[in-house]
Amino acid sequence: MPFRSLPGAERCFFQPEEHLISAGDPLDVVYYLVSGVVYRIIVTENGDECILNRKNGGEGVASLIGILAAYTEKPYHSINDFVAHTECICYRIPADVCIDYLRQRPELLEGLLHESVCDYASLSKKFWARKEKNAPAELCAFLLENSREVEGRRLLSKQYTNIEIAKFLSVHRVTVTNMLRTLKEEGCVERTPQGLVLTNLSALEAYRDRQKTLNY
Repeated sequence: MPFRSLPGAERCFFQPEEHLISAGDPLDVVYYLVSGVVYRIIVTENGDECILNRKNGGEGVASLIGILAAYTEKPYHSINDFVAHTECICYRIPADVCIDYLRQRPELLEGLLHESVCDYASLSKKFWARKEKNAPAELCAFLLENSREVEGRRLLSKQYTNIEIAKFLSVHRVTVTNMLRTLKEEGCVERTPQGLVLTNLSALEAYRDRQKTLNY
């Protein structure tokens, strides 16, 4: 039984910038994202938005939104905001119904555990990068992980603006701008109308692996 067919599931739609779930609100439903992109966001003590990860539609258990909060003690509350980045089609599912369904599907629970561990690893990397002031390595890792082969070039889509990259890395956007400018001067990246082209993968990998230091 797919998530959209669970008892009580209702189809719903969200426009860009709309909140599916707001931090602190009671959470009695979770969402299955059929299509679109949703960002999981935390607001720092300074009021800065940091994107913790993105949810893509149609990816099975990885497209469940709010499900991890539903494994805390009742009443469930989310500590993060989940915000539509694009137009989204979802199914709103009672949280207890979704949990009961997952209990009957060990393979789905294993997938959910995998997603949780990956989230934890990503957050740990961001924390230590911030603590060790290793933003260049994290930036280069982000460029390499999120770029795709397009017409023989490695391209980071133009949807990733400097502001959004800064939120993903939990650093100031000026820091991202300065680092990208230095990478461009060193021939590692090139800005095009389609997005950022990675022109020297070996150098970016060296920065990612801390074999080289980026002075920006």
